[in-house]
Amino acid sequence: MLKKCSRLLATAALLTPFLAQASLGERTAAQMQENYDAALVDCGGSAIPAHGCSGVLIRATKPSPKYHTWHHSPNNKEKGGVSFSYLRADLPITSLAADARSGFTLYPRMQRPAESISYQVLCAWPTDGDTWTREQQGCGNNSQTSSTERLCHEQGITTAQAWIDEFRRSGDYKRQCAFDVRDTRKSERADAFYQSLTAQRLFASELPFPWNEVIIQAWDEDQAHRLPIQSFFHIEGMWGALEQAQADQKDWYETYGAYIPIIRIRMP
Repeated sequence: MLKKCSRLLATAALLTPFLAQASLGERTAAQMQENYDAALVDCGGSAIPAHGCSGVLIRATKPSPKYHTWHHSPNNKEKGGVSFSYLRADLPITSLAADARSGFTLYPRMQRPAESISYQVLCAWPTDGDTWTREQQGCGNNSQTSSTERLCHEQGITTAQAWIDEFRRSGDYKRQCAFDVRDTRKSERADAFYQSLTAQRLFASELPFPWNEVIIQAWDEDQAHRLPIQSFFHIEGMWGALEQAQADQKDWYETYGAYIPIIRIRMP
């Protein structure tokens, strides 16, 4: 469940009138809740995956005076892919990876502001993909295993049940395959993304982690001011989470002079 944060960052640097901030927060929370509740198969055809118009793409981060949380870690920059999770009401997600408590969310591609840069979702994993040392921007072979992992469709795995059968056979989440949802797959990518969500639903009781993982192509940091960040978030009830979100909000404002609301997220 998503809720507007009851507290906004209180600092003299924020010159936007309080009522305008509060209104934006309300509208943002309402739109995110609507997207979260929309359990769609696709966004109008086989070439438009459901993440384009529904759900919440969420990235956990930790603020620091040494970097901006919307910039890439050395690992992300090297492999060219950035890890997110995808939240939606029909998915059995009860927590985020690595004790995450704050970060940012992106507008779905079909809802992003006109002046913002686009982004590309590369692949989707029904659970944590152990993507730290994977090839193909975090979607391919895992260097930590003795086997060679390939994208699901390259192995003939095109359905949720086939993915589940293979996962049960290997018994190792580091050896799982990713569903390829790159833009170049046009007629297959919407179904591929939906199959990843279906696998998570059907296999929830056997998955090693209660979150999924999607990889987004690393964006040009020189264009970060145009990144379609919809909100900074904090997880309700987690110590220090709101303060971390406020630090990110303040950093964005002081860096770019623009206001992004803080949204409180209550995990199911």
